Amino acid sequence: MSALAFSPSRRGLLFGAGALALAGCAAGQGQWLDGPQAALRYPALQGVLNGWVADGRLSGAAIGLRHGDAPEAYLHAGRLDYDASTALVDRNTLFRIYSMTKPITGVGAALLIEDGRLALDTPVADLVPEMGRVEVARNPDRGLDGRAPASPMTVRHLLTHTAGLTYHFFDGPIADAYRRAGLFPVTGYSLAEKPGIDGPKVEDLDEMGRRLGEIPLRFDPGTEYHYSIGLDLLGLVIQRASGMSFPDFLQRRLFDPIGMRDTLWRISRADQARLMALYDYSGGQRVVRDDRTNSAYAEPVSLFAGGAGLISTASDYLAFLTTLLDDGRAGSVRVMAPETARLIRTDILPEGVEPENGAFRFGFGGSVKEPSGEYGWGGAAGTIGWMNPTTRTALTVMVQHFGQQIDVDGDVRRALERDVG
Repeated sequence: MSALAFSPSRRGLLFGAGALALAGCAAGQGQWLDGPQAALRYPALQGVLNGWVADGRLSGAAIGLRHGDAPEAYLHAGRLDYDASTALVDRNTLFRIYSMTKPITGVGAALLIEDGRLALDTPVADLVPEMGRVEVARNPDRGLDGRAPASPMTVRHLLTHTAGLTYHFFDGPIADAYRRAGLFPVTGYSLAEKPGIDGPKVEDLDEMGRRLGEIPLRFDPGTEYHYSIGLDLLGLVIQRASGMSFPDFLQRRLFDPIGMRDTLWRISRADQARLMALYDYSGGQRVVRDDRTNSAYAEPVSLFAGGAGLISTASDYLAFLTTLLDDGRAGSVRVMAPETARLIRTDILPEGVEPENGAFRFGFGGSVKEPSGEYGWGGAAGTIGWMNPTTRTALTVMVQHFGQQIDVDGDVRRALERDVG
């Protein structure tokens, strides 16, 4: 399939939806700039969004930013789809955030640590006994023959991808065993299907825990870093430690207090009018992977994936990041103790473990960059979100693509530097 023709309107290209100046922000978090007023303050950032849309690499995109004592700002460009009749992107457009769910799950665990119901070194098997008999593969690249682990898997290991778990989209016998067991903790498109191997998707977190306990680990917990399903298993830990369902816990302890009204596991029919289209651009093609008018996210959810399951907006995710930036306060609401907010962005990797590229350390479900203390993570469809306590900055970029060659983080950081010096 060839790339489709694209002819954005000038208004959509420049500003997306909305042309508000200063308006009151939800959840009592002060004032914010939107549309042209935000673009005047941050012209380089607006130019990045305009460029992505103008050359057809994306149909639309949004940024949420807070820097220092300046008002929060929302920049946007383009439309929800390449069809010129679709709505313009704005601060309330819905995006699939995939692995940007992980820091949210990490913060959920931090709240239970604050409550005294968990500790970083609590063994996972204390709450998920199904994992008590899990083995370690003797040769993970060749087979599933296992041995007893040298050390127990802990909450710290789940938070930092050091538990010995993996993901279904990697290669090898263990990843294939995940596929056969239906361990696909993602909504809709599973990123890399393997017909003939993939089994029926597990129904819920309890079944996921049972199936994971039957598949050997790649390595002894706490000895290596390997990107994994750990934050999804942590959702089950949170569920059992809190005594309520995982989604209910996040709703009551995070989403409601912060005012994250549009951070959702499932969208309603009305919500689809705000949902961004998701395309795969691999090989010069443009293929719809999740249709905004017939989305997999509108289907009932039973497996609440703490590693990749949420939809959110630039407005909501910035509110989440600024809560951490403000040491646990969302406007007038105290969501967590300052010590908890600082712990979340602390390096908690087991001693001697180094992430794959050595460019960062790891905190609660997200990377930590030293010495600034910057904390955040990205999602499979190109979204990014981070906060930096040294520069007093929180930023999220909302885009939707697979396979498009865009340096989202690099482009935005360079533009931000031009805008704020």
